[in-house]
Amino acid sequence: MPSQYDHIADLYQRSKETPLRRYVEAWSFFKLIGDVSGKSVLDLGCGEGFYTRELKRRGAARVLGVDISATMIEMAKQQENEHALGIEYVCSDVKEMPDPGEFDLVVAAYLLHYSESVADLLTMCQQIRRSLARGGRFIALNENPDQLPEHYSGYEQYGFGKSAELPHQDGAAINYWIVAGREVFRFSVCHFDRVTYQRALGLAGFDEIVWQPLSLDPRGVEKHGEEYWQKYLNNPPVTGLTSRAC
Repeated sequence: MPSQYDHIADLYQRSKETPLRRYVEAWSFFKLIGDVSGKSVLDLGCGEGFYTRELKRRGAARVLGVDISATMIEMAKQQENEHALGIEYVCSDVKEMPDPGEFDLVVAAYLLHYSESVADLLTMCQQIRRSLARGGRFIALNENPDQLPEHYSGYEQYGFGKSAELPHQDGAAINYWIVAGREVFRFSVCHFDRVTYQRALGLAGFDEIVWQPLSLDPRGVEKHGEEYWQKYLNNPPVTGLTSRAC
């Protein structure tokens, strides 16, 4: 089945260069991931390999990227062909992916909220757990389950906006628009309550489930000033999530 990202892959790739994604998203993600030297890492929802390549550059021994979008995977493979780092890529829905073996670490920048139902979310969590060695960590960036629709505003200066399908319940659509250069692209994710995420992870075999606040790279303050970031950090639309395979 075609992914909603197949027709916006190039625009999504360009959006990774915005100050927000560089100084908050990437900074927060790698701060949560920590040292990957010598580790095997599975990057789920890897897109065109933006974080996948960085994981390898930071010393991961083995890195496998998985994404549902054939277009995104082709872009990632093209990068690998042009600048070989020894990364493997697989095009697959995470819920249906072939067994990739066990990894020390599974990471996912925006994955769980693409589940379309509570049952899908549980299946996705079970697949992630299957891919982790006992004691291995799962680190994610994810839709903020505690943000209410009436607070989905004030992000225009950062080049994006969001709106919600009501009622605000498990599986309800959250619609995003993002500016990339002079173009705008759109995509949708799903809302799930915090307890729904935690229940799915727990049933799948995870513990030490912690919601982690975003943080700001000091270089972002130097470049744009502290005030520029406050609306986003005071009302974060996404959050970090860490857990451990038990």
